[in-house]
Amino acid sequence: MSNSRVSGPARANGIPLRVIASKGGILETIDEDTTALLVDLNPPARDAISTIQEARAAHPDLRIVVHGPHVQVDLLGQAKEAGAEVLTNGQFHQQVDAILAKLAEPA
Repeated sequence: MSNSRVSGPARANGIPLRVIASKGGILETIDEDTTALLVDLNPPARDAISTIQEARAAHPDLRIVVHGPHVQVDLLGQAKEAGAEVLTNGQFHQQVDAILAKLAEPA
């Protein structure tokens, strides 16, 4: 995920953003204040599906939004089956402001 493309809108909506590159870092960082997990399936997306599954199991109400290349149909499908909202890279980048604004809304 392009940190610069997401960090501006996140700041504008008052959403703290942490960019984490490792699976262990993601799962250890999720706490009661975490509102969403944004997962970039662009290579290298090692362990992305298992990370989504583990995050969903540990935090059933956590919003998980995934984006990846439109040609990675199988990987996007696996992410959806694991409980994530799935967008292609193009959809995500076109909607990033709206996605982050929605995350700023109270649950």
